[in-house]
Amino acid sequence: MAEAKLNREYAVRVAGVGLLFLGICIWSLYDGRTAWPRQNQIMEQVRPALLATNLTAEAWLALEEGERETRLDAAFRAHGVKTPAKLVRKLGELRIPDATPDRDAARAAQIEQVRKTLEQPVYSARDLRTQDVQAVVTLVLALCAFAAVGSKAGKRFVADDTGLHGNGVGAQPIGYDDIQSADWTRWEEKGIVRLTLKDDRRLRLDGWHFAGMTGIVEEVLQHRPDLRGK
Repeated sequence: MAEAKLNREYAVRVAGVGLLFLGICIWSLYDGRTAWPRQNQIMEQVRPALLATNLTAEAWLALEEGERETRLDAAFRAHGVKTPAKLVRKLGELRIPDATPDRDAARAAQIEQVRKTLEQPVYSARDLRTQDVQAVVTLVLALCAFAAVGSKAGKRFVADDTGLHGNGVGAQPIGYDDIQSADWTRWEEKGIVRLTLKDDRRLRLDGWHFAGMTGIVEEVLQHRPDLRGK
C-alpha cells in the first residue's frame, strides 16, 4: 500500500510566500495610514521656517562649515523632528548639473522649484492611495497562497490492491481497471501524471504538491504495467 499527503516542502514555500505578501500588506497600510501622514504633519510644522528662505537645493543639502548636518537637517532638528528622507531625495533631484551653461538662470528656476516642493506635502494623496491599493493587492495574493495550501492540506491519496481511494481521489474509489490511459509528459520534469478514466473523468497525481506520490504511481504501474509510457 502507498499513501500520499501534502508535501511539507511545498507547503512551507507557498505559505512563506503568503507571509511575505502579508508582511508587505501590513507595511503598506502602516506607511499609507500612519508613517507617511506623520511625515506630512512634520512638514506642515517646519514649512513656515523653510519658506522664510530662498535657498537652492544645493544650499539646503550642503554641510555647513564646521557642522555635521545640512541646513535642511538643522531646520527640522530645531523643531525636534527628523528630516523626511523623501524630501531629501526630492531636493536632490533638483540639483543643477555641472555642465549647465547658464547657471544663473538655472539657479533662479531651481529656487522656484525648491519653493514649490517645500509648499507641497512630502507624500501626495496619490502616494497614500497607492499604498492602500498595494495593501489590497498583496492581501489578495497572500490569501491565494494560504488558500492553495489549505485546499490541499486535508487531501489524501491511497493505492492498495483494491485500487485508488482517499478524498484526493474523489467520493468513489477508482479501480485499476477503470484507468484508460496515462499522460507521462510532465512526469520527469514536474512529477505529474494525468490519468484518464474510462468514464472520461481525469485524475492528476502531483508529486510536487503531495509527498509520497511516487509510491502511488509505482502501485498503479504494478497493477497496470500496460500504462507505462502511454
